[in-house]
Amino acid sequence: MIAIRSSAVLVSVLALTSAACKRDATFTEPIPPNAAIHWVQAVPDTMQEDMRIIDMVSNAGLYAANFRGANMFYQGIQAGTRRIRIFNHSTDPVIAQQILVDTTIAFAATDSVTFIHMGFARTGSTPARVVRLFTDKAPDPGAGSVGVRVIHVGAGLGNLDAFLIRRPQDTTALASPIATNVAYGAFSVYTPVAADTGSQVLQIVVTATGTTAPVLARVSFPVGVAADTVNRVNPIAGARIGGSVMTAVIVPPSVPGSMAASFATPGAIILVDRRPADRY
Repeated sequence: MIAIRSSAVLVSVLALTSAACKRDATFTEPIPPNAAIHWVQAVPDTMQEDMRIIDMVSNAGLYAANFRGANMFYQGIQAGTRRIRIFNHSTDPVIAQQILVDTTIAFAATDSVTFIHMGFARTGSTPARVVRLFTDKAPDPGAGSVGVRVIHVGAGLGNLDAFLIRRPQDTTALASPIATNVAYGAFSVYTPVAADTGSQVLQIVVTATGTTAPVLARVSFPVGVAADTVNRVNPIAGARIGGSVMTAVIVPPSVPGSMAASFATPGAIILVDRRPADRY
C-alpha cells in the first residue's frame, strides 16, 4: 500500500509539472510602454563614463563610454519617472562608485529624446558640465528626402553655422547654411533635403558663424542600406534612404592632457532620429 501511495503522489506531481510547463509555454508577457532615447557622452576632459537607470532593472544606458560615445539608433527606456546616474567607469570599485550626475526624468511612451552629458569636467572650466535633454520628434521628410538637424554641444566653441555638401561633386564653395548662429546648447530645426543618389555622400560642414573658412568639422552621414526585396529585409536609415532623419551633434576637440579619448579637432556624432518606413 505504501508503494502504491508513493506512485500516486509521483504521478500527481508530474501532472502538475506538465500543466505548469504548458502554461509557461503559452504565456505572453506584456511589453511595458517604452520611450526612445539616445545617450551621448560629450565631455571632452574626462574618463569613460557609465550612464544607467537605478530605480529599476533596465537595459537602458550607455556603458564604458569614451568621449564622443553614443548610440546611433534609439534605445527603449521604460516610460515613467526614471532615476538616472552617471558614474566614472573603472575596474577600481572606489572610482566606479563616484557619482557625476544624479537626476530624475519623467518619460512618456510617446517621447523620443537625446540625453547628452556636455561641458567641461575640470574645476574652473567654462562651460561646466551639465546634462541636457533634447526633444526629437523628427517629422517625416517626405518621399525621396532625408531630414537633418544640428545640436551644438561643442564646449569652448563659439556660435556655429552648419552647411550640407555632397561628395564628390561639391568640392569648393559652400552653399547656404541649413543652420546659422547656433549657440552652445541650442539646436536647429529639421531640414529636409533630397536623398543622396549613386555615389553621393552627404556631409555636414561646420564653421564659425558668418564664415565659410576655416572648416571646423566635416563629417559624412551614413549612407544607409536599401530594403532587400529578395530576403525581405527592411531598410536601414542613411543619407541615400528616403524617409531617414538624422541629427549631427557638434562636439569639441579633446582637452590635451586629459583622460578623454583623443580628438584634435571638433567633430560631429551622427544619430538616427527617424527610420524609413518598414517594407516587411
